[in-house]
Amino acid sequence: MSFQTTVNLQQAPAVAGDFASANPRANVLAGEGALVADTGGCVVGRFAWLSSEKAKNSGTGSPAGFVHREMNALITTFLADSSNTVLQGYPVTVYNEGDFWAKTLTTAIRGDNVYADHNTGAVAAGSAKPSTFVGTASFATNVMTVTAVTSGTVKVGDYVTSAGVAAGTTVTALGTGTGGTGTYTLSTSPGTITAQAATTSSYETTNFKCASAVAANELVKISTWGA
Repeated sequence: MSFQTTVNLQQAPAVAGDFASANPRANVLAGEGALVADTGGCVVGRFAWLSSEKAKNSGTGSPAGFVHREMNALITTFLADSSNTVLQGYPVTVYNEGDFWAKTLTTAIRGDNVYADHNTGAVAAGSAKPSTFVGTASFATNVMTVTAVTSGTVKVGDYVTSAGVAAGTTVTALGTGTGGTGTYTLSTSPGTITAQAATTSSYETTNFKCASAVAANELVKISTWGA
């Protein structure tokens, strides 16, 4: 373990994944010996998707629920100080109702919607899905050509938002682009559109709301019981 380098003046209110109240809570039902962490493990304090009685922090559509902290994560990295990863095959409890502490990647205010990154299960908040890419793109049939990047990266599975592009359109494959400028295959064919503002988002809708207000990268209370 490394030497202590900081001293906090105030104790942290919780750890991501902790219960945030004594309100009723409900976990996702599973068979005997399930649920367990899928290949690569499952991170506590994030959202999870289920496949064959296994839980992982990536998937499509709305996640099954939120991974509760039960002191079942293990430190396996040499000289690491901490870990929130439940190892593959170890039991995981996923909750679809309740009040929890989570770390939000974006600024949150009370009543904000809670979203889950379908690549990592990470939490973000907002009145609408946050953008993970902002830039300029043109379209020809089902191909999007990114010509300029303001921020972020484009990933397979991301939702595309741009004038004339149908709602729900997603990136289905990489072309010459690998996150920045280049071409990407889309799930719909917008037709021919000249270069214009475009954004993408890797976030999925959840049934949680923010029950407190915090800055980005801080702990926030999330709840299915309203805010």
